[in-house]
Amino acid sequence: MEIYKKDGFFQKFCETSRKNINQNVFNDFAQLDSDEKRFGFINSLKSVVAELKLAREFNGKNLDQSLNFKNLGNKAFQRESWNEALAYYNMCYMATPDSNEQGKAIIFANRSAALYHLEKYDLALKDIQRAISHHYPKEMMYKLKERQARCFLGKKDHVSALKCFKETVQALDDCQLPLERRQKLERDAQIMIILLPKNIEAEKKLAKSRKPERVAPKKPPVPDHYVDKALYIDCTVDEGRFAKTHSDLKPNTIVLLEKPHVSVLLEEYSLSHCSKCFKRVSVPICCPKCSDVIFCSESCAKDSSFHQFECGFLPILWKSGASITCHMALRMITQKPEEYFLKLRSELGALVSEDTDKLTNDDYRRVYKLVTHEEKRSAEDFFQRTLMASLLNACLTLGGYYKTKDSESFIGGLLLHNLQLLQFNAHEISELQRENERDVGNSVFIGGGLYPTLALFNHSCEPGVTRYYRGNSVCVRTVKNISAGSMVAENYGPIFTQVSREERRNTLLNQYKFECCCRACAEIWPKFSDMDPNVLRFKCDGGKICSNVLKIPAEINEFMVLCTECGEHTNIMKGLKSLQDTDMLFKSATKLHEAGEYEQALAKYVEMLNIMDEVLVPPYRDYHLCQQGLRACTLEFGNRYVKMTSKK
Repeated sequence: MEIYKKDGFFQKFCETSRKNINQNVFNDFAQLDSDEKRFGFINSLKSVVAELKLAREFNGKNLDQSLNFKNLGNKAFQRESWNEALAYYNMCYMATPDSNEQGKAIIFANRSAALYHLEKYDLALKDIQRAISHHYPKEMMYKLKERQARCFLGKKDHVSALKCFKETVQALDDCQLPLERRQKLERDAQIMIILLPKNIEAEKKLAKSRKPERVAPKKPPVPDHYVDKALYIDCTVDEGRFAKTHSDLKPNTIVLLEKPHVSVLLEEYSLSHCSKCFKRVSVPICCPKCSDVIFCSESCAKDSSFHQFECGFLPILWKSGASITCHMALRMITQKPEEYFLKLRSELGALVSEDTDKLTNDDYRRVYKLVTHEEKRSAEDFFQRTLMASLLNACLTLGGYYKTKDSESFIGGLLLHNLQLLQFNAHEISELQRENERDVGNSVFIGGGLYPTLALFNHSCEPGVTRYYRGNSVCVRTVKNISAGSMVAENYGPIFTQVSREERRNTLLNQYKFECCCRACAEIWPKFSDMDPNVLRFKCDGGKICSNVLKIPAEINEFMVLCTECGEHTNIMKGLKSLQDTDMLFKSATKLHEAGEYEQALAKYVEMLNIMDEVLVPPYRDYHLCQQGLRACTLEFGNRYVKMTSKK
């Protein structure tokens, strides 16, 4: 990935800085041999650093704006446009200054009312508790207690509902309503207080009379982190470190579940997804100082200590044109305190990869040794990245990150190191987005993540695995049979079915600094559109030792085919008969996929792949169509979003 986009101020900053530096000074910079020295050199050029002129920007908190959103929300609520009201109340909450505690209490209460009408009772109950904790006015507490009771009724929790109706009656003592209105509310609550014990008792008797239902065995919880026991990391001079398998892997096998070492949302998703876990958020928790990020819960907000050093600087990063990898490079630092890195300082240079592989994903040492291709970089490349490291460091300095003198060059050097390793090891985090339930959908880039194990998977233009995301965690599944002793490869972008070999190789060489020699490149496989559907590529089974491919016309009258290499005959009758079954399987898998029966659809796709693997040799159209179906199914288990129109 590039470090910046051309529509931000950083490009101009780079160009100006380069012009203002004497060539002799630049030559001195080019001779430096460590990231810490490079950063220290540029950071000492005060004329360069001063040019940044950074200052925190706290945008979005405005009392007048919050009141406007509140009024719009109230009008939508009166029209019974609950989703519209919820959207305005969210905007009101985001714009409300942190000092206006009672204003927040009111908006939490209003939002809980919209959620109640949307039958999102658990979310409504959480907002009711938030309103209470923010000192909701005592004279209005009866509203919250009555709504709380109604939410519990909606959840069929009659015991809790009864308790809340009793609290409603007590809260009415503090209200300032006209006597007639107050008496009506009290009568309504008293009716429920009389009825609910009878309902509770009746439910108890009914429960005793019922035969105990057979409880289905609970599925084991999905682990946060999982690596298939067959996977291991090998290393060669040509391939570097890469994933292989000790045993045969079947299609649709989950080989990896992994949380990121670091992850960052794109700007356009910073107010729709949780900044910590990347879940879509309908009822946000916001930062008390800025309106640039949201969280799905108080728990995620509490665990996002990195934001205290990024708060107020995100608008600057976005306006600079800095790529998402730059933000990730910064967060690799902000998610840990300064003293954490200072303790690692003496050992980072002597790390051994085999030892770091055993560390947890949040340990910086786990990712420090990932490839940077430092030896292939030009002085100009280092110069631009060091300038970006200076920009990121300015955010740390102004944000109060540093507590120790003389640590700035070391941390700045880590920022520069991070910018290099992320270029080749970061992954795009995606979400399957649909206009409606019947839409096929598109996989959309919403953020970036660094996955220590996944980063070690090498590339193939004909990959053996596919990946999808649950929040910001990645799941990797196989899409073909992978034999023991083989590389387990993923794909870095260009797929052979869609992009020509020359274009693929140029892209990979420019972006990742290697020339691809995968099977599809070595054998010059055709793109999908160029595959001949009238030719079948059969395996030669003569003696079980011949690797020749028998190219058979789809319309053939002979069933014994002579191999020109081993001289043996192959009986293709069995293969042709088994291939007839794949047409029905594909139709069945497609219908199951469209019906939302994804596990059953996957089973059909796997059955097809196994049949074709027995007799055919890729590239083969039906084989790759089947893989495409399998990949599409797996996306359904990851992040998904269906755009909804507002409704009452």
